[in-house]
Amino acid sequence: MKTILITGTHSGVGKETAKLFASKGWNVIAGMRDPKQDKTFTDMENVKVVKLDVTNPEDIEKTAKEILDNGGLDVVFNNAGIGVKGCLDATPIDAIQDVFKTDLMGPIQIMKAFIPYFKNERKGMLVATSSLSGEISFPYDSVYAAAKHALTGLCESLYYELQPYDIKVKLIVPGPINTSFKMKTFNSNQNLMPARRLSKILIPDFNKITEPKEVAQAVYEAATSDNNQFEYIVGDVASELIAKYRAEGVEKFKDELSAELFNK
Repeated sequence: MKTILITGTHSGVGKETAKLFASKGWNVIAGMRDPKQDKTFTDMENVKVVKLDVTNPEDIEKTAKEILDNGGLDVVFNNAGIGVKGCLDATPIDAIQDVFKTDLMGPIQIMKAFIPYFKNERKGMLVATSSLSGEISFPYDSVYAAAKHALTGLCESLYYELQPYDIKVKLIVPGPINTSFKMKTFNSNQNLMPARRLSKILIPDFNKITEPKEVAQAVYEAATSDNNQFEYIVGDVASELIAKYRAEGVEKFKDELSAELFNK
């Protein structure tokens, strides 16, 4: 049985991914900030829930030691994340720091905990949840986009860096997802009309919004494939916008989006 560590399993993509891998016969180590608040995995024999706040170095060190002392690991899935929306100047610095601690430094610390083991074993896989915002920056999304762009750049560099050790690096890139994932919003009144127009672009049809199970399936595909595919784009909105962005080029895409949002 292979083993996967998944962060952020309290809800959404993390929870559905843990359930899917468990159903496929994997040993799942499900990390969450407060295991006492979630009994989803209580009756699943091959799921072990651990207290893992990715912003807490002690949690990471303890979890890594326990895993490596008890059979090791095959896949790390960095999924935990938070976000904020709004104008940068209206966003408190502590809220900005919280996003980077969770969305960037958390994955970095998790990766650093397991890369030496993977190098020694000459195998293993690092998978991370980025976002459409990690490929294209949208207005009032500067902090979240910055963190996800940084995560994308980190993983792309590691893709090359770890190849000599037969360690694979893969990136999950979903668009809008139907989850309880919430972002704090700052200065929203000033952004109201453009934000509404942006919402219609990002979620043109609520009946077709990507479900967490679809993202979980992409993670399973990535984890069980022997190919070197780096990017797994999930959902029609992400696929269409990223394809358009890459085909048109950044300047044309920006001009068209600005016209739509601000009636230029």
